[in-house]
Amino acid sequence: MLWAGAQGTPPGDAAPAGQGAPAGGPPPGLVLKFAAPDAARGQTLSRSCAGCHGPGGVSAQASVPGLAGQIPSYTRFQLSVFRAKLRPSAVMQGVASRLSDQDIADLAAYFAAGEPGPAWAADPALRARGAALFQGGDNDRNVIACAVCHGEDGRGADRQGIASVTNLAPEYGLEILHEFRDTPRFGVPHPDAMRIALKPLTDDDLKALAAYISSMK
Repeated sequence: MLWAGAQGTPPGDAAPAGQGAPAGGPPPGLVLKFAAPDAARGQTLSRSCAGCHGPGGVSAQASVPGLAGQIPSYTRFQLSVFRAKLRPSAVMQGVASRLSDQDIADLAAYFAAGEPGPAWAADPALRARGAALFQGGDNDRNVIACAVCHGEDGRGADRQGIASVTNLAPEYGLEILHEFRDTPRFGVPHPDAMRIALKPLTDDDLKALAAYISSMK
């Protein structure tokens, strides 16, 4: 649901030196080259992330996404597109500009080893509406169930670069859902599947989904 990469090899996967991205994969500038990720080194690097994303990547701010439990291919892709200045955010572009390919891989491995933060409080009626959309979609409006890709538990799929959305910070979740639905592509392998999935949804639908995914467990 959230910033999945192009189809084919997962975004950010290592490529042998001298080779570009595989056919159907991301542009060569977004293909990372790294040795086996070192989660312990990633933990050391993550200290600079804690001020915003929380200790261990567990966010306490509704407008800031947690990183704990996020699948590694998704984290790698996000940091690579921020570093390439293809996704807007002055703060994250600045942070990512200082990271090497290995740093990105190590950070992603560290955060992936954690568990998503606790559920956020949500209005029960709004949450129930979001749960129905997430788990079952809405056939009458051609709304695809989010669980088809993200899984019933919202934990995503590393091989496909599909993000974990479990207990996503609610304000951030709503913002990113609007971004997917309303923002035109801007130079990266944009997840058109998300654009298609969200196109039939109203603003109230997005609020309901944000309430549900922020409070899944």
